[in-house]
Amino acid sequence: MKWLRRNIWRLLIAAAAAVLALGYVPESHPELASILPRLSPILSLFGALATRAWLGWLMLLGIPLLVLAAFKGRFFCWHLCPMGFLSETAGKLNPWGKGLVRRVPMVNKALALVIAVTAACGYPLLIWCDPLCIFNGFFAAWREPLAIASAGTGIGFVLVLLASIAVPNIWCHRLCPLGGLQETIAQLCRRKAKTADDAPEQSALSVVGATRRTVLAAIPAAAASIAVRHAIGAKGRDAIRPPGADLERFNALCARCGNCMKACPYQLIQPDLGESGIEGLFTPALQLRSRNADQEQYCFQDCVACTQVCPTGALRPLTVEQKHKTPIGIAVIDRKKCLAWENHEYCVVCDEYCPYKAVKVVEHDGVSCPVIDEKKCRGCGACESNCPADPIAIAVKPLSRPRSS
Repeated sequence: MKWLRRNIWRLLIAAAAAVLALGYVPESHPELASILPRLSPILSLFGALATRAWLGWLMLLGIPLLVLAAFKGRFFCWHLCPMGFLSETAGKLNPWGKGLVRRVPMVNKALALVIAVTAACGYPLLIWCDPLCIFNGFFAAWREPLAIASAGTGIGFVLVLLASIAVPNIWCHRLCPLGGLQETIAQLCRRKAKTADDAPEQSALSVVGATRRTVLAAIPAAAASIAVRHAIGAKGRDAIRPPGADLERFNALCARCGNCMKACPYQLIQPDLGESGIEGLFTPALQLRSRNADQEQYCFQDCVACTQVCPTGALRPLTVEQKHKTPIGIAVIDRKKCLAWENHEYCVVCDEYCPYKAVKVVEHDGVSCPVIDEKKCRGCGACESNCPADPIAIAVKPLSRPRSS
């Protein structure tokens, strides 16, 4: 009966977590959709550490899990984690695989250390391995209208379950970095309690030995963070990112949790399928009309929904006033396609729809023609979504691309 009660309890928790991940929260409080991933200190606290920024009060939701680990070890893993429950359940489908996990090296604590050290260096690596992020990403992909591209955020969830079927308990016992972080904290607390009864000399030696091993393990992680940041960090600029994006560190900071994609009321945000390189795979990017012919909406100037639900700081929280001052791209006119520039027809539709008054009209051969005021353009895509030319003559480009029109 105890086993049955425990599993019913875990099932109910997993169901509640899925409801949160699906975005069933009051419209007046969209930030509640980010509660689940923020419960993980890997996302909330390590994200804040990497950005060196205050990410709102919800950032502090990661603290209780650290405190719980200090007193109860991996209690969260065995009783509360929805990803742990599902992966454990998946493993039961393969009763012949019992014992295979003993052949797999334990890397969960090493992963936790890598994420912590690289976050301290400002460029967190592997943050997307967090189990609450993986769970959230799968359910966040289920949004209307369903699309193959949006399913990218759910791949990690599927891979974890498949691995758990092949080798039962491999995720929780060998791979999960959140489990590794909790286990590390629990071991440190147990060691402190034990040294109270040990001889002072033995206690000092054990502390020095543990510190030395930690430092030696942290050095290559820090070096990797710095090297990757300088080598490929700027590739986060190669796609049009949602408002508030930390472009230089976006590919590393983004947890691929799917929250921003779920929050966007216009379905503009889709997983990047390689535009910013393999290191940016499945990170969110804006898909305006030039990238999606069926897209008729644009990044509305008073909408900041996506910026309120990011757990790691990859998208910093913005007010509407801040968004009005924050460019996400730059509109570029192809004069060979423009009805005014090329065909000498009267057309300033882009000027009529631009909410930032970033389109100036100049006279050319007796015809009013549009040009972009780069100081005012915010890259919202209103001009692109309403351009009557076929093919369209104006499109938003990433901030790293040429800005001349």
